[in-house]
Amino acid sequence: MKVAIYNRFLQSMGGGERHSSMLAQLLADQGHEVDLVGHVDVGKEILADHLGLNLGKVSLRIVPDRGEPQVARLSAEYELFINASYMSRVRAQGARNLYLCYFPTPFDHDLAPWRRRLVRLLSRHVRQAKPGVVGWNLGWYPPDQGRRRTVVWTSGRAGLQLPPGESKHVAFELGRPGAPAPAEVTVSHEGRELARLQASADQFRRHELVLPSSRQERELVFESDTFVPGPSDQRTLGVAVSRLRMADARWELRRWAGERFPWLLRDPRDLEFLESYERVLANSQFTRTWIRRLWGVDSDVLFPPIRTKDLQPGTKARRILTVGRFIAPGHGHSKKQLEQVRAFGQMVRDGGLDGWELHVVGGCEPAHRPYLAEVERAAQGLPVSIHANAPRTLVEELFATSSVFWVATGLGEDEEAAPWVFEHFGITTVEAMAAGCVPVVIDKAGQREIVRHGTDGYRWTTLAELEALTRMVADDERLRARLAASAVERAGDFSEEAFATRWREIAADLGIR
Repeated sequence: MKVAIYNRFLQSMGGGERHSSMLAQLLADQGHEVDLVGHVDVGKEILADHLGLNLGKVSLRIVPDRGEPQVARLSAEYELFINASYMSRVRAQGARNLYLCYFPTPFDHDLAPWRRRLVRLLSRHVRQAKPGVVGWNLGWYPPDQGRRRTVVWTSGRAGLQLPPGESKHVAFELGRPGAPAPAEVTVSHEGRELARLQASADQFRRHELVLPSSRQERELVFESDTFVPGPSDQRTLGVAVSRLRMADARWELRRWAGERFPWLLRDPRDLEFLESYERVLANSQFTRTWIRRLWGVDSDVLFPPIRTKDLQPGTKARRILTVGRFIAPGHGHSKKQLEQVRAFGQMVRDGGLDGWELHVVGGCEPAHRPYLAEVERAAQGLPVSIHANAPRTLVEELFATSSVFWVATGLGEDEEAAPWVFEHFGITTVEAMAAGCVPVVIDKAGQREIVRHGTDGYRWTTLAELEALTRMVADDERLRARLAASAVERAGDFSEEAFATRWREIAADLGIR
């Protein structure tokens, strides 16, 4: 059977990418012809090595990112198409189609409340417009709304997807507000240089370009030097594009609104894409519950495959470990490192934790360095070590030598208002358990499915409970040993072997050989 597994963010090589790539490996091992489809060529060997997989029987198919309509057309080439892209709305056209969902995050979740109200009021009408500019490909930041204009920044190289047809005129305004200097912008059409423009740092200038005729959708690419605005804004910015439109298209209010305010198209009620999939797969029971609530469909649970065999308990130290990316609260999936460091500091000051230390591990992108600095300031004078962007070898060493594992994601958050900021599953929790760490984790979301309270570790709801349970585990070596042994055994329920068994059950139910 010819199979495609599509993951738009394959190059990020995170937990979701391992989930989808492991499925590709499994299907290829079963004798299917499998393409792992993405948009950025990171190299199959690099991808396999980073994810700890054997992709020798899998083909890596890299296609230009020209929007979801093109991916939909590509899916028609396959007997089985599996969409494993976070927040994707591709209307699949394969002979059979499955959707692997990491969480059904509403498409307007990051908009201001007044914008969400406008989306619900106007989006249906705006979406009925005939397309002008078809879509924004890779390389763009979310729109910045100012008093006079909405601007969309490139990250140095960004592409626009434009409609096919006769020669067309595309108009836009180009600028670089806040930049230390102007920049030269190379504009290319279908790989050929079309124009060289100047982006001024003090004003926007209007440009109009003539595009050659084309029988297919085409891409217009903007390339320029980049700069970082400052400590409070660590984005890598190229140039700002504003008031983009097809100059020779018949003016239509609905299309103008969609082009001027692209966030109006992000309607969470637009779920027609789901009709093209015969089954949705969820990465946890928590995700399954919210798929039912937000999308109105049921799903099958396919837990992520965890490399439990690669993680073995070592000589344990008096060490508490927490692992997760450094993300400031209010900017997404915050792991609450600052709250954990402060809680540990209070425990140290209260006494009774002689010799214990806290290690905080996580990746950090430039935009979140101010938050990392705040965590580091809170750790000063405490037995706390911060490991930002640590190599995998150090992470595995800390897993093996730590005795207790903390998770606080979702602390102080409202699950009903924003369930997407919680741990949808908890891959690092399973990894820590496989290495013999006793989990002391927040009693929310995916953690409830992993840690059996009092059997493998403990779950808490308040920082006072976190302190009491951590002290209990720290003070009783026999209790730690019993819980750690159970945690190692429990981690096996989420192993790669368990993943393969569960997939075979789902495939049999679907009638997939």
